[in-house]
Amino acid sequence: MLPGWDVAWDEARRAADPTGAWQPVRISSEHRGAYHALGPGGVAWVELTGKAYNEARDKRALPTVGDWVLIERWDQALAANGAGVIRAVLPRRSFLVRKAAGEATAPQPLAANVDVGLVLTSANSDLSPARLDRYVGLLRDGGIEPVLLLSKADLVTDPAPGLAALASVSHGRVLAVSSTRGEGLDELRAMSGPGRTAVLLGSSGVGKSTLLNALIGSHQKTRDLRADERGRHTTTHRELFVAPDGGLWIDTPGMRELAQWIDEGDEDEQAFDDITELAAGCKFRDCRHREEPGCAVRDHVDAARLASFRKLADERAAGVVKQTEAQRIVAAKKARKKAAPPAED
Repeated sequence: MLPGWDVAWDEARRAADPTGAWQPVRISSEHRGAYHALGPGGVAWVELTGKAYNEARDKRALPTVGDWVLIERWDQALAANGAGVIRAVLPRRSFLVRKAAGEATAPQPLAANVDVGLVLTSANSDLSPARLDRYVGLLRDGGIEPVLLLSKADLVTDPAPGLAALASVSHGRVLAVSSTRGEGLDELRAMSGPGRTAVLLGSSGVGKSTLLNALIGSHQKTRDLRADERGRHTTTHRELFVAPDGGLWIDTPGMRELAQWIDEGDEDEQAFDDITELAAGCKFRDCRHREEPGCAVRDHVDAARLASFRKLADERAAGVVKQTEAQRIVAAKKARKKAAPPAED
């Protein structure tokens, strides 16, 4: 059985391929529209047909790292210079996506079918609660459990203050880890475990690749955080690895921009579930927790955390407007292209 495959995936496979003619494999990396996939016999190239690629509404409809896909001609893909054909992407159990970097209003998938998201912040650098809030929000929006890691814990005398700061952000699990001393590694292996998938996230230089090397064996080049605490990217693409115990790990590059992609109807800011719960007691349902009378939030939430909540809420509202307009423009272009008369010979 492939690592991560279970009975529920069998049901999804039968629904997509009743005859059982296609081989299920898992996308392990993406390279400019082609993919490496992990399946029986090893890793091989697979690709979409041009028709499937062109019909995708946006990148969310394309395979991404962690996806289970059904392949035609897998044996051919394993042969030298071969490539299998992707015939279906199985429905995702979870999906990590952000707004693409830059001015473009488009989604950028990061990983699929992930159980736990491990967000690293280095113990020897300034902790950014606002940035961690964004990571937690992305993970919870995608149906993934967030865990915050204080990496390089061996570089500080006492990690307790850093852990307390992380706990104030996530209101969930936090853990100090040290790749050099092995601290926290057993706990991390238990979080992934056979068949479970974990994704490593965090700014460049916080120790993601070093940690993964310690967990599953040497696989990635690493580079230290510079003296000015600005990391240099070493991991250049997202990639899935299988640990000796059958756990699956996805390594990711550091991300300089981190903005949420908001799906239609998704209005909650899930990184701030504590504020959401308190807001149920506000006098007004549309309370913005600023100057409104009867606010149940302002006096019970740290000012910096509330400011981060307000900032993300404002960005979210603005993002919905931009995304809706961008999607309208794309839909109009596709409609015009479809309605255009065929070119004459």
